[in-house]
Amino acid sequence: VCASEQQPKPLGAGGPDQKKKSTLEEEQIVRVVKRRVGLYVDKAAHPEFAKVLLLTGANDAYLSFYRNWQCHASRLGLDWAVIANDDEVYGKLEPDRAMPVLGQKNSGMVGWGSAKLDSIGRNKIGMVLRIMELTGFDVIFSDADNVFHRDPFAPGVSLGDLIRSQKYDYLYQEELQKRPSPDHVPPGDGGNTGFFFAAASRKPQGIQAFFAAVLARVDEIQASNQNR
Repeated sequence: VCASEQQPKPLGAGGPDQKKKSTLEEEQIVRVVKRRVGLYVDKAAHPEFAKVLLLTGANDAYLSFYRNWQCHASRLGLDWAVIANDDEVYGKLEPDRAMPVLGQKNSGMVGWGSAKLDSIGRNKIGMVLRIMELTGFDVIFSDADNVFHRDPFAPGVSLGDLIRSQKYDYLYQEELQKRPSPDHVPPGDGGNTGFFFAAASRKPQGIQAFFAAVLARVDEIQASNQNR
């Protein structure tokens, strides 16, 4: 196994130096979240989203994708934080918007089905979980290759209305090749997609346990693949 593909240690693992580094990284995460939570730049105009964080992620190779995402999000008046998946992109992003990834850093383009993509997916779930644990805020995650033509959180738009209802702990958009038919029923196995919402404010122990179980299952699969 190459060094870049080694399984990351769980949060909090390692010696005193590693624990100190994790603490500093988590302090930065909390600072960024508190600065960017509220979903919109105009927080006062959208009090119903006061405890909702919009989150995306990027590495240096995908910086242009992120800049495109940023352009559309800014046009809609959104506010957000960014997971920096490598040190290069962390140095290029706004310091009050970027947070260091807790997990395995990944650089370069990533092919579908690759081990790196699995690692990035694990980072995504792990970071959302840690943010919920550290802050208690809800999280909306969007991949940086999404494009917001319109505001997906506006009144009258399905996702925004579902979040406002405060009835749901987990919402996700399926990754389909075409628009589903009106009678389409989601299979329920696609939660780690490019666009999802996780509510930490309703039933925090339940949603955190769910995300932790997902991480544990991913670790089992990765360990099994490495032992083949």
